Amino acid sequence: MPSRNDQLFKRRKAQRKADLERRNGFKSEIKRALIVCEGEKTEPIYFKDLIGVLGLTSAEVEVCGDSGAAPESVVKLGIRKLKDDSDFDLVFFVFDKDSHASYDVALRRVSDLKRKRDNVRKEILAITSVPCFELWFLLHFKAVGRPYVASQSKSACGNLISDLKRQPGFSNYHKSRRNIFAMLRDRLSQAKANAKRALERSEAEGETMHHGNPTTHVHLLVESLEKVAAEAKE
Repeated sequence: MPSRNDQLFKRRKAQRKADLERRNGFKSEIKRALIVCEGEKTEPIYFKDLIGVLGLTSAEVEVCGDSGAAPESVVKLGIRKLKDDSDFDLVFFVFDKDSHASYDVALRRVSDLKRKRDNVRKEILAITSVPCFELWFLLHFKAVGRPYVASQSKSACGNLISDLKRQPGFSNYHKSRRNIFAMLRDRLSQAKANAKRALERSEAEGETMHHGNPTTHVHLLVESLEKVAAEAKE
């Protein structure tokens, strides 16, 4: 006999599906996305704000930020979520390279997950940032070419954040800062263009994917959510 927890999970899953179909005029083909982040504050706050502006709901996009800081922990949490609920069409693992020892392990686990038979129809992406997520914010203001490295007093990410704090409105930036998406919304196209140029430059310099410094793949997640939102309105 199914346990009480199993029964509760099945009821919640059925309710999410019903809510999604009702919201979209019973168009069950609308995609669902899962975003798993390494941070509990910066990334989840940003993506939840983005989701709200796009008119999406938690029935369509689930954001998890309770995995722990290590990239491998992010992937492990995402795998557990997929075992509990396999109906996600898009799965994004958001983590930084910074100085994390498990960065390459996490990338391999994402690659292995994509090859599993049950996931062939899913879009599964590692949304990495080198050295850290705040690069995405900085790219809203300018193109960045020089690598960020650790100094005697700061980590590579710390030095990047020092640059970010020189930008308008970010002098008092901290990890739990809210309304960042609203602050940067008008510069979103610029950020996307700068992120793409950084990746192109990294590739031209012979860097392997997800290792170019500085680079980020956050624009791919943003564009995917924009596409989901557009399809929901059709």
